[in-house]
Amino acid sequence: MEENWYAVEQQIRDRLTEARAGARTWALTGGLVPAARRPHAVRVVFIRLRSWALARAMEFTTELSRALANVRTATKRRQSTHALLPGKKSRP
Repeated sequence: MEENWYAVEQQIRDRLTEARAGARTWALTGGLVPAARRPHAVRVVFIRLRSWALARAMEFTTELSRALANVRTATKRRQSTHALLPGKKSRP
């Protein structure tokens, strides 16, 4: 029975020694090794990319609607100008 406790105590000491060595190594190289990119950072990149794409789509939609409005206005002006000329009939 005492031999088992001795083996358990020895295993605990070995694990503590390994943990301390790992902590020392980490403390020494912690400032030298760049931190690994987290999955959260990748998610943030995708969110920003999506936001940028939506903003560009909204700008395109606004530009498209302005262009269509300009075409409609020009068409109405042309029709009204033709209606004022003698011998021309306005087109629907």
